[in-house]
Amino acid sequence: MAVPHFDRIGSNDISRSEHAAEMVACNSDVPAAIGIDNNAALVVEGDKAMVVSGDGEATVHIVSKDEDTNEISTTPLNRTDEPIPIEELMDIANPATAEHLDALEDHVETNFAVAEDLLPRVRANSIASSAADGHVAGDDCDDGEEQPTIKIVAAGRMKALQLPPVFEKVIELSGKDQPRIAYIGTASFDRTDKFNICTKAFRSLECEIIRLDVSEPETVPSMEEMRRLVVDWADVLLCSGGNTLHALLRWKETGLDLLLKEAAEKGKVMCGGSAGAGCWFNSIHSDSLRPDNMKNSEYVQNELDDNELTDWDYVKISGLGILPAMAVPHFDATGTNDVARSSHAEQVLVDEQDGMPAIGIDENAAFVVEGDRAMVVSGDGEATCHVVVADGKTGETVTASLTPANAPMLLEDMVAMHGINNIECEK
Repeated sequence: MAVPHFDRIGSNDISRSEHAAEMVACNSDVPAAIGIDNNAALVVEGDKAMVVSGDGEATVHIVSKDEDTNEISTTPLNRTDEPIPIEELMDIANPATAEHLDALEDHVETNFAVAEDLLPRVRANSIASSAADGHVAGDDCDDGEEQPTIKIVAAGRMKALQLPPVFEKVIELSGKDQPRIAYIGTASFDRTDKFNICTKAFRSLECEIIRLDVSEPETVPSMEEMRRLVVDWADVLLCSGGNTLHALLRWKETGLDLLLKEAAEKGKVMCGGSAGAGCWFNSIHSDSLRPDNMKNSEYVQNELDDNELTDWDYVKISGLGILPAMAVPHFDATGTNDVARSSHAEQVLVDEQDGMPAIGIDENAAFVVEGDRAMVVSGDGEATCHVVVADGKTGETVTASLTPANAPMLLEDMVAMHGINNIECEK
């Protein structure tokens, strides 16, 4: 049922939105209503639709009834630049999400590491190659086994991958003008609107892009199909931002985690922002337990009050284990719980005292790894990355801001605790 003038009250002094909610509640023939604000439009093209705002604030709303509780909810839709499937648009108002998310907190301690041996093997191969005059990496090995390499672009947030310096680094590492992209949107629950945002720069370059949807069981391809896409076909694996814990769980459940390790060994460019950045590290400083960090975030944001939306804590969770540090994306940002990422990450290091450093990645920066070397790319000329370590004797943390540069340095020197003394830092 369409409800124009949704944000208005009629001359009969009855609110359009309230009357629409009553009709959905009382009439079984009206399962849902689409409310269109005066200065907004719902644009439909084929089987896709999008919301356009005429003034930057007006939008479109979905009024629906929960089949279990019969409660009525009104969910405002996000304004988008590109259309998404209509069924996805309507599903945003549905409170249901992946079943295992109900027990998400139970998996905070789950070990997702599958690739802790990869970097040591890369480093050993690099050392052996450097010792052999006239040889390049891998030439000194006579067992015929393909030697592993690593190419990672870990951005502080997903939108940073749209910034030219960061985006161009991904293209450069791929070695192709138009690399083939495998998009893995598990962290954002395979939502098409997130796909549109994450792949915009690559689509502008006319790269071929294939989606791999594994967030829900019914969309998971066979292991053979996933291997052909991730390990054999793709040049770049682009992982979305979103709920890191949800993504890691689904990858573990489907076996995709092992294929990601295999792809990393073959030198595919592993990239992403936020969740898509942290997943490559030994551990991640995560907001996966944030109440609205789920598939239908718009529904949650509309149903919970401010206190409920801000009452959450960061958690440290395991990553795939390629890079020996705790990743802290959004390092220069403060969460909706009003706690700065950097401050909480420092406290985690002090509390745990496990000798593991943290790599803080500003929102518009990227931490780039190629082989056994690393560098920082700034997307805006100011954002950067930081090495944070805890002093076991004083209980204090030391943070060193890294200088963005085109010349990489040895990764072990950048993240090792003893390397902090070689970098200008502040306590």
